[in-house]
Amino acid sequence: MSELPSIWQLRVFDCVARLENVTKASQELLRTQPAITICISVLEALLGTRLFERSKTGIYLTEAGMAAHIRTQRIIDALDGAMALIPGPRRMAPMAIAGRITRSQSQALIAIHECHSYRAAALKLGITDASLQRSARTLEANLGCELYRNTATGIRTTELGDDIARHLKHVTGQIEAFVAAMQAFSYPRSRSINVGVMLLDPSMLIVKAMEETHQEHPDVRISVINGTYESLVHKLMREEVDFILGLLKDQPSEMGLQQEPLYRESYCIVGRKGHPVGLKKALTVEDLRSYPWILPPASSPRRRAYEHVFAETVPPPAQIETYSLSTIRISLAGSDMLTVLTWVEALGERHAGLMAPLPFTVVCAEPLVGVTTVKDKQLNDVQQYFVDAFRRNSAWLLRS
Repeated sequence: MSELPSIWQLRVFDCVARLENVTKASQELLRTQPAITICISVLEALLGTRLFERSKTGIYLTEAGMAAHIRTQRIIDALDGAMALIPGPRRMAPMAIAGRITRSQSQALIAIHECHSYRAAALKLGITDASLQRSARTLEANLGCELYRNTATGIRTTELGDDIARHLKHVTGQIEAFVAAMQAFSYPRSRSINVGVMLLDPSMLIVKAMEETHQEHPDVRISVINGTYESLVHKLMREEVDFILGLLKDQPSEMGLQQEPLYRESYCIVGRKGHPVGLKKALTVEDLRSYPWILPPASSPRRRAYEHVFAETVPPPAQIETYSLSTIRISLAGSDMLTVLTWVEALGERHAGLMAPLPFTVVCAEPLVGVTTVKDKQLNDVQQYFVDAFRRNSAWLLRS
């Protein structure tokens, strides 16, 4: 087992995660800001992943940090349970006491509990008898209670020592699982693809590109990160995503980005499968005005497509405004509402059998969809294969 984080490191991490501020954490823990910062850096290096994003307004959990914090809180709850076993009045808070327990002290108690002998426990841990006894007695002094007793057959843990040993063994197992889970966030970059996609992404093309990539490179890990264009550009500049797939936007040259067009997006009107207007061979604008609508958010390309449809008449009543495809899907399935989707989105929904494009041609400007990367950045072989697969599938889809 690789080195495990200490209880103190986990306590510091939990405090910073809760307060989202190093200064406040240093005040709560009665340590200097540099000490807290160093502790977090050491923990991140030990786990091999970044737990926080630093900004002028505070320090915030990354995706890995959120997962780490959930596990850390469970570990702290388990430690609270162990410290609650200590009898008598406490001069310190339970987590302050727990923070003084070192890994060697915990190992010593557990080994003595299991082996009933200093010698056997020391052999199990691969240390000297003197080192084991020093750790065992220091823990006893820190907790302020009797953990060991001499018997005719050797040293044993007291009943309280047995209980605390069992709790600490459980905590150790949780910490080991925590470290193993964090290693999942440290996949080799050469065998990983982090794709940034905007809301209402071309899911059908992305899924097909993932399938083809995994057939060619079975060991690759693909992460799809959804977000607004602005948030994805931020992640791209910080190398948290390798590239962005979606609508291309004008960017000032000083942003340091490059864009490669892949295809032009077009739009269609969709409703639930079996919608009354779907029986007609052709629809008019007046037909579409007869039903309530789910509107795309203002200034979005789909909203502009909607405005083109009703540019010469009073628009129909709008009951919902959303970017969420799941909200659109559920809302359409249980009503006669209509909305605008891209053809790629509509084909994906038709494939799932939930929505269907209606016989109406939407005439409007067709924006470009493509890949955005940092200027002069070279994608590795698996990343480039994914982009090429996405390009092949988009070309096939538009021909079909």
